[in-house]
Amino acid sequence: MKFIGIAALCALGATGTTAAQSAAADQFADGLAEFRREAGIPSFSVIVIENGEIVSESYLGFSDDEGDVATGADTSYFVASVTKAIAGTTLFLADRAGEIDLDTPLADAEDWQGFCEWFPDSSIVFAGGDINGVTVPDFACAGQTLRNAVNMRVNGEPGTDFLYNPLVFARISRHLDEVHSRDFRSLVYDYALDPAEMRDTAAGWRDAPRGHVLSHLAPPMHRVDGRFVKQPLPDDDFRAAAGLYMTARDLARFDIALSDGTLMSDALREEMWTPPMNADGQPSDYVHGWFVQRWGDERLIYHTGWQPQSYSAIYLHMPERQLTLIALANSEGLWWGSRPDRAEIHNSPLVQRFFEAYGMTE
Repeated sequence: MKFIGIAALCALGATGTTAAQSAAADQFADGLAEFRREAGIPSFSVIVIENGEIVSESYLGFSDDEGDVATGADTSYFVASVTKAIAGTTLFLADRAGEIDLDTPLADAEDWQGFCEWFPDSSIVFAGGDINGVTVPDFACAGQTLRNAVNMRVNGEPGTDFLYNPLVFARISRHLDEVHSRDFRSLVYDYALDPAEMRDTAAGWRDAPRGHVLSHLAPPMHRVDGRFVKQPLPDDDFRAAAGLYMTARDLARFDIALSDGTLMSDALREEMWTPPMNADGQPSDYVHGWFVQRWGDERLIYHTGWQPQSYSAIYLHMPERQLTLIALANSEGLWWGSRPDRAEIHNSPLVQRFFEAYGMTE
C-alpha cells in the first residue's frame, strides 16, 4: 500500500493482519514491562509492524532522570548504528540514481589519506587484532572503495570478506562531504528521511530545523550500584556510521516506506539486500548497511545499535513474513555482545521473546 502517514495507519488499525498475528503481537507486548526491568532500561519504546501496519506500540518507563516525564510516542533516542541501515539505503539509491559511484576509491579524498596515516598502526582493534576470540584481519588502506566500506569488506584483502568495521564506515560521510557536490546529510534527507516523511528524526546535533527531536530526547542512562546514573551525551555529529536521533514511530515510517514502494521497488529492494559472496563461497552477512541472516527458513534483515553505557536499539525486518520489530532504549540494555564476524540477531534476548511469541523456531 502507499505510505499514508503514521496517524492514518493507527486509525486504520490492523486490517491486514490475521487474528493469530495480532494475538502474537499482544503476547509479546505483555512481556515487555518485565523485560524492561530485567534488562535495566529506563525509557523503552517498542513497535511491531505486520503487513505494513503498526499493530503494537509500547512506551514504557520515563524519558527523564527524575521520573517525571513518561515515555511516549514523541520520545526520541540516539539510535547509534541503526543509522547505518538508513545511510546504506541512501548510498544504494544514490548510486542507482547515478548521483554517486560506490566504486569510487576512498583515496580520492584527502580525509582518507589522513585517516590512513593514523588508523593502520593505531591500537584500535578494527585495524587488526582480536575481539573476544575473533581474529580481526589487518586493515590496509590501498584498494578501498565506497562499496567496500558500506559492505564492511575492508579488513584483509579489500572486497573479499565481511568483518564489521564501524570506523571505516564512518569515513563514508567524510569522503562524500569532501568530494561530492553536496553533503551527506542532504543526501540522507533526499533519499530517505523526506520521502518517508520522517519529521521526527534529527541528523545530528547540528540539524537545527529538527531541534524539537532533541528536546524530546531520553537522556542516556547507566545502572551503577543498583541505580540509574545519567551519562554524557554522544559528542559526535551526524556521520554515516551513527548520529541519527529519532522516535520509534519515525523508524516505523522508514520501514513502511521501504516496504510499500515509496523508497524503491520490490526488485530494487531485493537487489539492495542481496549480499556479495565471501572468499569461502558463502554469502556475506552484511550488505549496503544491513546485516542479512538465514535462521532456519527465515530471512532476517536487521541492524542493531549500541552506544556503550548510553543507548541501544534493534531494528529487525523479516520480508517474507512482512513482520518488523523496532526497539529503542536509553541504556545498553538491548545489547548482548554480538560478534564482529557474523550476523546472529537470534541471540538477542528480546528477539528470542519476539520469536517465541510468533511461534518461530529454527
